[in-house]
Amino acid sequence: MSNTSDYKHLLSPITIRGKVYRNRMLAAPTGYFSFAKKIGDPYYAMLEERAAGGFASVCSGEITVNSTDAARGFEDVDIPDESGEFFPLAHKAAALIQKHGAIAMMEFSHLGSIGDPHPKNAHPWGPVSFTKKDGTEVIGYTKEMMKKTIHDFADCARYAKDAGFDGILIHGGHGWLFSQFLSPLENTRTDEYGGSLENRMRFPLEVLRAVRESVGDDFIIELRVSGSDRWPGGTTADDIAEFSTYLSGLVDILHVSSGHYYRSYRTLEFSSLYTRHNCNVDSAEIIRKKCPRDVKMGVIGGINSPEDAEQLIANDIVDFIIVGRQAFADPDFMNKVASGHAEDINRCLRCMRCYSGSHEHEKELAYLEKYHITKEMEEARDAEKASCHNYHVYCTVNPKTWGMGFCARPEFPVFESKKKVLVVGGGIGGLSAARYACDKGHDVTLVEKTDRLGGILYFLDHDKAKYDLRHFRDLMIKRVEERPIRILLNTNVDEAFIKNSDADVIMLAIGSEPNLPPIPGIEKTLPAQDAYGKGSELGKNVVVLGGGMVGAETAIELAEEGCNVTIVEMTERLILEARNMAFTCVMDKLDELGVESYVNTKCLSVTDNGVEVQDANQNTFTLPADGVVCALGLKSLRNEVEALKSAAKERTKVVEIGDCHVIDRVGDANLDGYIEGNMLS
Repeated sequence: MSNTSDYKHLLSPITIRGKVYRNRMLAAPTGYFSFAKKIGDPYYAMLEERAAGGFASVCSGEITVNSTDAARGFEDVDIPDESGEFFPLAHKAAALIQKHGAIAMMEFSHLGSIGDPHPKNAHPWGPVSFTKKDGTEVIGYTKEMMKKTIHDFADCARYAKDAGFDGILIHGGHGWLFSQFLSPLENTRTDEYGGSLENRMRFPLEVLRAVRESVGDDFIIELRVSGSDRWPGGTTADDIAEFSTYLSGLVDILHVSSGHYYRSYRTLEFSSLYTRHNCNVDSAEIIRKKCPRDVKMGVIGGINSPEDAEQLIANDIVDFIIVGRQAFADPDFMNKVASGHAEDINRCLRCMRCYSGSHEHEKELAYLEKYHITKEMEEARDAEKASCHNYHVYCTVNPKTWGMGFCARPEFPVFESKKKVLVVGGGIGGLSAARYACDKGHDVTLVEKTDRLGGILYFLDHDKAKYDLRHFRDLMIKRVEERPIRILLNTNVDEAFIKNSDADVIMLAIGSEPNLPPIPGIEKTLPAQDAYGKGSELGKNVVVLGGGMVGAETAIELAEEGCNVTIVEMTERLILEARNMAFTCVMDKLDELGVESYVNTKCLSVTDNGVEVQDANQNTFTLPADGVVCALGLKSLRNEVEALKSAAKERTKVVEIGDCHVIDRVGDANLDGYIEGNMLS
């Protein structure tokens, strides 16, 4: 157990506008509050579990102050009409959050020029008039338009107060309306609302003054800003520091984020495993020097550990820690800190599974343009890929999120009687199944053929970037070891073992093996998962066969170990299974490390001196290599699965979990285990 005194600053309460924040951790808004109208219970469950999990405040996802002038395409609700059908939904959300002792916040935004055309207003509003790449004409704000938007913000703030919320969060960052006016790149006006920083901040301050006047002194106002646009010529941390000096009495908590919606990864709106944790602290430190002390400050950006959160508050860098994706990874974050179980927190991997972000990398943009691939086509592809599991968006480390509040969670049968459960395989799927079956009340035995648990993730012992995934693997093992689960290592489960088993349920999680196509010399290669930490053994020049995510990430690791790495990929683009931020973060890292690649190129043979390949023009040549790594995918152990299934007694239920069923990602195996473990009655 952890010592709660180690987190005394994180756990300390603070009172703002008469409302008590029970600690210093805030759950950032995720999703869109309009989903409450469309999907109902799953969205409310997401809000409620965060409040019940101990966060000081919980904020509903953003909603536009005017769905006509700042349209988001799918969003069209009747705010701020209190007689409309959305008002009771808002009231319900506030009550659910407050029921568990958390401060209830509602986020509002105005997308400005980023907004979509609306049937009642085909032209989004922005600081200046211009035409977007898609042909949409943006209308520059007139003073009359400004008055309308100011009125919209004030009305919506009062609406939130009347619905029972304790305060509102205004989204003023990430390229939304406030940041458009603050940005010298986007605001090129020549009147009193453009030019100098003092002029550029004039309209946002007018909005804030109207909002404060609308709600009075007993209502909390929070403002999210991009502490820096992180883009040449954009708004800087020094600009926001100066802006903050005008916020006294208007804003109670200033959220420091960063970046821009159209460049979500490269500007650190979202960070990845290749980005430093606490990535916006640099901006927060600059802003803190000028920000009035009655304006409390919070920071968001890749914060996933209670230790870092404690230090940031203890060192007076900020007053609050704000988490977004981490709240999906573990909504019980603060309960675990407060109860002395901080070591049991699921830490966000920043794996991009829950939110894909924007297209940024030039190679992906060229690919999409070449094939005229739309966002809708990508989503359809993702849905089709996920159909074998009957889910789509979720958190890798927390399967209980199931749909991230966007779809209904599964209904599991109630426990009827204790069953003997045999789990075969100690990888993530097996660990997950064993844990949840045990928690359901069953008698569980977990059998693993090797001398350690964790399955294929043994390579993480040498991976320099995936320390959060290593933490997750070790936490999964710990959770199984601390439960009354019999664990048999170095034990091979064959047909005889199954025939002699008295298990009522057998869960097969035996995994996969490297796919080795009939290429001459393929036996000379080293499987990707065995290559980690072997850079010096492989030699200076290394060729990686296969440019999917596994091959690309292996190439990064070997390049970090000092190898000159070349990737050979048969298709016309690396990492074809990834998109948006997941693609950009890996490709940017490959570019940074100077990893070469050959696409539309197939391997003909592997020799003692290198790899013979053939390109799309049928040209054959040899890539010199001291070592060759095979990352040509995995294949399910189907023959073994069928043999074990056939050996099971007729009365025995047999289920398949993880890669032995369908080759997929770590989170898929975790979710499979969660579902199958809980489906036992």
